[in-house]
Amino acid sequence: MTDITKPKSGSLVPPIQPPSEVSVPARPFTYPARILRPYLRGGEAAELIGVSIRTLEKYRCTGGGPPFLKVGSRVLYLREDVEAWLQRHRCRNTSDDNYVAALREMPSRRNRS
Repeated sequence: MTDITKPKSGSLVPPIQPPSEVSVPARPFTYPARILRPYLRGGEAAELIGVSIRTLEKYRCTGGGPPFLKVGSRVLYLREDVEAWLQRHRCRNTSDDNYVAALREMPSRRNRS
């Protein structure tokens, strides 16, 4: 068996200190560069609208969603278009024309098999 010797007091190896609590500041979820970018990716646009990515994909196929750009395999949304689309769907009450139109666009749940 080998004995583990402690370093001498004049040794070059510093003594091991117990780890102290290190507070790392939390990074914000949204970075300024992402906030200022004029184009949003699909997930970012879906998050801004408050729907899933799949719902946003469905809107692209069936219509009714915000305008989008297709660049290669990437789908981008202009931030202004998404915000304008949200404003067009704004309702004051359930008798509002926008609310009635939104109900008409929804597929009926009664006739599903």
